[in-house]
Amino acid sequence: MTPNTSLFKSCQIREFLRNDHLKVLSSVFPFDVIDNFDNKGTRDRVYSTENTILTMVYSSTLQDKTLENSVDIFKQIHDSHKEMIIENAMLSIEQEKVEDLKNPKTRRGPKKKYIAKIPKSKTIEISDNTAAYSKARKRVDYNLLKDIFNKTVETPDTKSYWYGMATYLTDGTYLQTQDSEELRKKYKVKLKKEESKAGYPQVLLQSIIQQGSGLIHDFELGNRHASELALIYKLILSIPQNSLLLADDLYNSYAIFCLARKYNFDMIVPGKRVRNYKVITQLANGDEIVEITRTAHPEWLPKEEVLSETLLLRRISFLSQDGKNTMIIYTTLLDNKIPKEEIILKYFTRWDIEITIREVKTIMDVNVLRGKTDDIIRKELISAFIAYNLIRKIIVQLTEGTAFSPENDIIQEFFESNKEFFIDSKGRVYKRWSTGRYGKAETENIKKDNTTKTRETLSQKN
Repeated sequence: MTPNTSLFKSCQIREFLRNDHLKVLSSVFPFDVIDNFDNKGTRDRVYSTENTILTMVYSSTLQDKTLENSVDIFKQIHDSHKEMIIENAMLSIEQEKVEDLKNPKTRRGPKKKYIAKIPKSKTIEISDNTAAYSKARKRVDYNLLKDIFNKTVETPDTKSYWYGMATYLTDGTYLQTQDSEELRKKYKVKLKKEESKAGYPQVLLQSIIQQGSGLIHDFELGNRHASELALIYKLILSIPQNSLLLADDLYNSYAIFCLARKYNFDMIVPGKRVRNYKVITQLANGDEIVEITRTAHPEWLPKEEVLSETLLLRRISFLSQDGKNTMIIYTTLLDNKIPKEEIILKYFTRWDIEITIREVKTIMDVNVLRGKTDDIIRKELISAFIAYNLIRKIIVQLTEGTAFSPENDIIQEFFESNKEFFIDSKGRVYKRWSTGRYGKAETENIKKDNTTKTRETLSQKN
């Protein structure tokens, strides 16, 4: 899927979901996971496990993610269900009356009362108070949300395989949290110049994305000061065997290469840093098999992970597009049947990860997390990722026959909030082009509105 097609369909789907989101989600939502989850001992509540999860997932797609808005949405859904339940109950009573009249046998005993037996939780009025919904979110088992998320991750279509391998991309990005005591302890940000002070807590989000479908395959959270390599190590078992992982220069690490060998997947990474190596075989001009020697055991890697003394890699060198610089790529792909040109082209598709992370952060609006505890921000994120994967499934279903010119600037046509957020050293969010209290763009709009109103007033007087 090309970036333009992906964003174009994202625009379409977002507008569509605003109008009829629940019906769209219902077609791809894995309800069977909730049905099969062990809920023994739970009573029939207004905010049942399923109702709460659906509200969390739905709310994650909205610009207004406040608890008040979530409760209001739930009330609308509940009221529509309540009317349907009451209507069906009354129909059942009428049918029961008709059946009794058809029965010629005289019924003994007191006169039969035709009363609709409807659970109180299905017809009770929903309060505007957010306390009940807030408690319901806390009750939701994170493992259930994880199971739902895992169900939204499908095995890639073999048609999208590259030389028989499914391709995945990985990278890290930062998200800001609320300045609560619990989050400050776990995700504290230390400033370089003023160690005694700290900015707003920030989370490092490490994600693995399926190339092609754009689905979030897996993710992990850590402190801003944690290493991406430490987080990818936690995700390494979720990378399918015989697949390909694309990453940036940070992952040009001896330990990561060894882990790729151990867990049977391949990697392509750039070689921006100078690395000592010994040429073993010259495959072609700028294409050689090299041997690299073990470096120090990194701090993020558990001691029980034993690294081999040497490792064979494929080193590919080529000129940059402007012809001024020599670029280097390292890969664990040693098969000389894969031309170096194909490997180079495949590496440059790594930019998909930047687009995907931007889409997640902007479409799902998780630049700044609203929860005030670690449990809630994790549920908030996974709810957003569940919704995102479901939307991506719909996008994949609708990509065939899409005609969208790559010359058009899809970013500018995207919704207004699709503008990159920036976080300063203290963790405050701002927009580069916004200055002043209302921002430059907003100020210009206000001026235009005032000018228009003034002209209309003058024309009416004249």
